[in-house]
Amino acid sequence: MNPLYLIPVILLIAGVCYMVYMNAQHSSAKSEINLEQERSRYDIYKQELLNEDFPELKQWMKDKPIDAFTGASVPQSTSNKLQEIVSDGVKNIALSAIGLGLRRVQTDCFWVLSGKDLHFLSTNTEGDLDEHIIFDTFRIEAASLQYSGVLKSQLGIYSKASEEYLPKVHLITFNIDDSSLSLEIHDRLNYTPGPADMLNMKKQLANRAKYQVVGEKLVNILQSRFSNLKTT
Repeated sequence: MNPLYLIPVILLIAGVCYMVYMNAQHSSAKSEINLEQERSRYDIYKQELLNEDFPELKQWMKDKPIDAFTGASVPQSTSNKLQEIVSDGVKNIALSAIGLGLRRVQTDCFWVLSGKDLHFLSTNTEGDLDEHIIFDTFRIEAASLQYSGVLKSQLGIYSKASEEYLPKVHLITFNIDDSSLSLEIHDRLNYTPGPADMLNMKKQLANRAKYQVVGEKLVNILQSRFSNLKTT
């Protein structure tokens, strides 16, 4: 028998063995994570992430306090709507001014809660700040919030994560001169393991837990400051 015919079989067996090994590693590492216990470390994790993983947020916010922060995204429906507004000759000047930056967002985005202001920050393909939109108390008090489930509009960004690690989102809708603008608040920050950590499942799950603990807090704090955003 030509040994070349054995190569696909060997590769298949190796692939199956690798998947079995990784699943076992995942189950073992996951059993060691107590999310409730992790949540008690919110303040520590928040500072760690700001200092080590997302120091650019402190730079972009300048001297403003960061009470909470998490991931964000622009729903496809919002992106399409803003594209239409801009294409129609700027019918709504206030909304189209915001739309110029948001209608094409597919890069990393963040929410930062600072006092009673909510900041939406988007990045360009190099990871630099592209758009910084501030929603003040007036805008937030007229906004609404609803739970939307697992993120569906940008699944490609999270292709390295299994479905259970996809962010769950709340949709916050602002009134901009009698027009609505909806944006997504994630319950965690976007985590992509580096090449050195691809086989370190324990470290990956520990980081995912940390990113979730920090990210999910923003909605809780936001709702405590704005009763109109409380959901049932």
